[in-house]
Amino acid sequence: MSIPLRIVYFVVSYVILCFGIALSNRCKLPIIPTDLFPRDLAEIIKKPYARVKITFDVACLLVTACMTYFALGRILGLGIGTVVAAFTMGKGVDIAGKLIDKRMTFVSFLHKELDTEESVSRKSA
Repeated sequence: MSIPLRIVYFVVSYVILCFGIALSNRCKLPIIPTDLFPRDLAEIIKKPYARVKITFDVACLLVTACMTYFALGRILGLGIGTVVAAFTMGKGVDIAGKLIDKRMTFVSFLHKELDTEESVSRKSA
């Protein structure tokens, strides 16, 4: 496969992944742990999702690089696309999420929001 075709393939798949993760985050779906952990951690520590996601992805990248280097004597499986995605995916998901939020509103049936029956009963009590 030629280099320009690989770049196009990377960009298209990157955009699709960003929108897929953003949709899953908006729906509060239990997605794969590498996307679920940063989403929940960002809520717990009250930090922007993009920052937590990038930090987590880069930490995973460094662990993978160290493990392959110490186990195999060289770094394998980490191409330029993996490195670029690790450093930018969090911001890409954040941008995709903002674009989605302009057009749609998501209501989770899995998570109770504060503005439900509980808050109404507290106000009336």
